[in-house]
Amino acid sequence: MPVFDLWTCDKSHYYEPIFLKFNIERLLVITLPSGTMEHYDEQAQRLFEQLSRVSGRVERIYTPVQEHEISEVIRRRLFSSIDIDAARKIIQDFMDYAINESMLPPGTEPSEYRRRFETAYPFLPEVIDVLYQRWGSFPNFQRTRGVLRLLSLVLYSLREKTLPYITLTDFDLSVQEIRQELLKHTGQEYDSIIASDITSEVAGAKQVDVGLGDAYKGFRLGSRSATTSAFNSTTIPAYAGSA
Repeated sequence: MPVFDLWTCDKSHYYEPIFLKFNIERLLVITLPSGTMEHYDEQAQRLFEQLSRVSGRVERIYTPVQEHEISEVIRRRLFSSIDIDAARKIIQDFMDYAINESMLPPGTEPSEYRRRFETAYPFLPEVIDVLYQRWGSFPNFQRTRGVLRLLSLVLYSLREKTLPYITLTDFDLSVQEIRQELLKHTGQEYDSIIASDITSEVAGAKQVDVGLGDAYKGFRLGSRSATTSAFNSTTIPAYAGSA
């Protein structure tokens, strides 16, 4: 039985700056989009700038989603329920293995990593970090909404699988919806690189999978490593093909 259940993510918008104007009897709330891609045209851009200047004299800015809250927000939006007891056992097993094998990120205290994993579960903390921070550097990647959209596609692609937790290696770039979501930000010129290095039958990563021998072939170590490398890059490099 799966530890977590999917829940359809709604289409609510996130706007970061909210400006408040008080007087004795009235309250004015102005909600402005945080990304320039939502300004639509030149006239809308001018109106946005004018409104920002006027409200800037008396603004009090409230950000609805703080960075340290993003994991919890994403989990609430994507899952209707999580078996907490089962999750704790899985996290404990992972922590025991990671500590014994010195797999935790350098400088990270086990207690802090455990806390972050408990908040992000069923995703490893690195999944949220990479998407929200690294991919969030793309001007048209809308952070909270962008992460939710991409993860919902990943979860749908994994609906027939039973996994203890989800890592970047589980992002299947052969699934067109996931692939196109990334290409929106990196550019279509990287489509052929993904194919030649990761997803095609003669991809460099798949040659690594086979070259490691039958004992390791089923782990798809080349493909999984290449996928992780792709998501950890702000652009997608030609890594596996030159391996």
